[in-house]
Amino acid sequence: MIPKNKLDRKRNEALAACTECSGETCRICLSKVNRIEKYYMADIPVEYWNLSFKDFNGDQNFKNTIKAKISNIDQVYDAGKSFMFAGNLGTGKTYTACCMLKLAVSSGYSGLYTTMAGVVANMMSKEMDTAKYYNELLEKDFLVIDEFSSHWIFPSEKAGQLFGTSLEYILRTRFQNQLPTVLCTNDNDVDKIFGGFYAKSFKSLRSHHIDLYIIGGKDHRRKNA
Repeated sequence: MIPKNKLDRKRNEALAACTECSGETCRICLSKVNRIEKYYMADIPVEYWNLSFKDFNGDQNFKNTIKAKISNIDQVYDAGKSFMFAGNLGTGKTYTACCMLKLAVSSGYSGLYTTMAGVVANMMSKEMDTAKYYNELLEKDFLVIDEFSSHWIFPSEKAGQLFGTSLEYILRTRFQNQLPTVLCTNDNDVDKIFGGFYAKSFKSLRSHHIDLYIIGGKDHRRKNA
């Protein structure tokens, strides 16, 4: 969860930086503040708030393909197709997913950014109202699950099975309701993120409901890469 103080400072920063009114609140800066508040509500990481997909400097073939796909966010929502971005660290998976989510929430859709670690923690937490949390994941117009990976270790086999069953239910329900879901992974074989029954189930869901994109390129987060 992003601290409220960070939102307040980013909001004040946007007002002060406005070249039209110098912080006196005009239509332009109020519009930007409104977008920032929506990013905050969707839990989009702060580092992506001021980034634009037009400045994406990774795999250009991927960029051109996705740009055409998301040029009309209403069509993306109406089609109900989901996306999976797979690639090495720093190739722009999270960048792209957050740009899509920003576009969605700025256009009036509800949205949520989370990570698989966050989903695991909330589903396994005894303090969490799991029914309420499930509904939040099920009801958002757009959902991004980052770091979708096979590297999670559960305290018991039973806990792992519970998580697999729960996540499979959430994904299946969202896909059947045609709610766009974006999954980002570093795993090379996306169909082995889950094991056993869940591997077969996820492969079936993916083949029917998800457009898979393999992103090439180097790690753009490394200054000397």
